[in-house]
This record gives sequence, structure tokens and C-alpha cells, in this order.
Amino acid sequence: MSLVEQLSDSYVNWLKQKITFKELDNAVEITTPFMDRHNDYLQIYVQQKGTKLIVSDAGYILTDLKLSGCDVFSSPKRKKIFQTILNGYGVKVSSREELFVETTVENFPQKKHMLVQSMMTVNDMFMTSRENVHSIFLEEVDQFLFDNDIRFVDNINFTGKSGFPQTFHFAIPRSKQFPERILHAINNPTKQNSETLLFAWTETKENRRPDSTLFAVLNDSEKPIRPGIVNAFNEYEVQPILWSKRNEYINHLTG
Repeated sequence: MSLVEQLSDSYVNWLKQKITFKELDNAVEITTPFMDRHNDYLQIYVQQKGTKLIVSDAGYILTDLKLSGCDVFSSPKRKKIFQTILNGYGVKVSSREELFVETTVENFPQKKHMLVQSMMTVNDMFMTSRENVHSIFLEEVDQFLFDNDIRFVDNINFTGKSGFPQTFHFAIPRSKQFPERILHAINNPTKQNSETLLFAWTETKENRRPDSTLFAVLNDSEKPIRPGIVNAFNEYEVQPILWSKRNEYINHLTG
């Protein structure tokens, strides 16, 4: 037997040994040998609809991501990444946020494999690259302002007292009730990132109106913000906004 045949037989035997089938009331539950990011075995469910089979994840993948702070529908960029993945595997998403494929008994093995592959790939969206995550968080802040009818201008440059330009993500013009409000989003709030923003604001504030206010929008979706970072912003009269509590600040940003 050639090495190719040995490897092929070994892989097929492994699949047969690791995969399990369980008959439920209205579906067949299949436990696959493939794992998600929690090291749990992925499960899919097969339902018969006439001559077709509906194979789905019962909503597990998107629910797990959402509970972990990664909602694939929360921004246009994240949604585009998600849809590109599904298109690549020929998988659809239902109104109940289930990943699924339609197939026949004959084509079941291939379709089942494509579904499981898509589940693993979508699950990996939690580990999106730092650059994409940062861009996604900016889009989420942008969408939050837009959804709440908050007037803003994005990507603003102000000249600091040293003559160098300082860039901030959003600016809300002043009104009769409120001063000018500047917003800057930090996806990964570290001591270094916070100090960089505070330096930029210190450079800029003297050239703005005395009542201009900076809001630091801090992403606490994946991990809590260290108290020292929040205290540092408060000491410099910068208002920190934890992303998990953003709705509490809508009244401070409108008007």
C-alpha cells in the first residue's frame, strides 16, 4: 500500500471513529471531531424537509460569538467579512442566525464538510487581526453616533501648541446647550495608548475653546479596563466612556 493510500485510509478511519450520530425527536445530531476555540466538539443538526436535508449549527456559532462580545452584524466591515466567508463555503444564514446548507442524501458528505469548515472559520472571527479589529471598533462607534442621530464629523485634525497636527476620530460641534465635544476611540486601552491620547489632547486643548471636552471611548468588550487608566483620564478632565455603558452618555453627545 502506498503512502497516499495509507494516509487516506488513516484519515477516513479517524473520521469514522470520532464522528457520532444521535437521533433526536425531529433531527439527527452529529458530533464532529472538529473543535471550536473553546476546544469543544462542533455539532450540527440534520432535518429532513421533503426530498431535501437542512443541515445547520442550530445558531451555536453566532450566539457564542455574540456572548463573547463579537457581533458579526454590528458593523458593515465585520458583516462583510462574515458574508465573504459564507459565500466561500456556499453556506447561508437564517433569520434565526443559524448557519445552514440545503442538500440531498447523495451530496450530504460534501455539504456537511463545507458547513463545518465555515463554522470553524466564522468562529475564528473572534481572533481577527488587530488592524481589522481596530477598524471595526471605529465603525461601531461611528454607527452608534449615527443611530442615535448625533451630529458629528470624523477624522479631525487640530494643530497643537507645538505646531504639529493631532488627529481625533470624531468631533461634535458646539451648540447653545453644549460645548464642542471631541471623541477618540481606543480599541485596546493600555497605559501607553492612554498616555498618547492625553498628550495629544494636552497639546491641542490650549488652541480650542476653554470649554471643549474630550471623550475617550474605551472598548471593554473583551476585557475590563484597568482602574488606573480610567483615573488617569479623570485627572486630566477627560471623560472616559466605557463601550459597555455607551448608552448612558447619549444625552451628553446630542444637542
